[in-house]
Amino acid sequence: MKIRLMFIIMLIGAAIITMGMKAVPTQADFSCSGLKIGDDYTAMEKILGKPWYSDNRFTYGIAVDYYMYRDKTCIGIDHRSGKIVDIIIADRKYSLSQDVKIGATPYKIQSVFGKNKKSLLNGNQYYIYTDIANERKRLLLQLDPMEDYLIGIRITSLPLDDEDADSYSDEPGTDPKESNIDTSAITAADKTAHNIKLGFNYKRSW
Repeated sequence: MKIRLMFIIMLIGAAIITMGMKAVPTQADFSCSGLKIGDDYTAMEKILGKPWYSDNRFTYGIAVDYYMYRDKTCIGIDHRSGKIVDIIIADRKYSLSQDVKIGATPYKIQSVFGKNKKSLLNGNQYYIYTDIANERKRLLLQLDPMEDYLIGIRITSLPLDDEDADSYSDEPGTDPKESNIDTSAITAADKTAHNIKLGFNYKRSW
């Protein structure tokens, strides 16, 4: 009887400890096959190979050169600093920690990365996780609007909304006010398109 009681107490203690531990994405989850925010074009080409084509866009006044690959993975490089600021992963075979990949359920995502409230950005729902080593670096996991499964993976240090953009001057080389690119010709109408929309397989807000 005493042995059974001690065993039950041990199980309860282990459960309490486990519940108190906060699961978070690992540093590997804030990279794509080893390619990280802050790397450059040379690192991108070394890890992913030559891109299929490129495109130039503005997001919240920041000029970003986007490089697209045939698997629809997309890498954004800050035109001014030459550093990677955006990684969009569309490869269904690509896996984050513990086999979290496109198609994963909210239960699977939260059991690996921890409980998280859904965030609404541009009409789409996400779980957003912040790198504990760098709060500018975020992992965005987009959910299907109807069935709630994972449909998009994005790692970014770009602003996510207007409020975020207002406080963006903390990051060297990414403050639109410091940019040496003349944006005076951008009209008010053009600025409404500052949220990047890349037309991949899914309806994403980025």
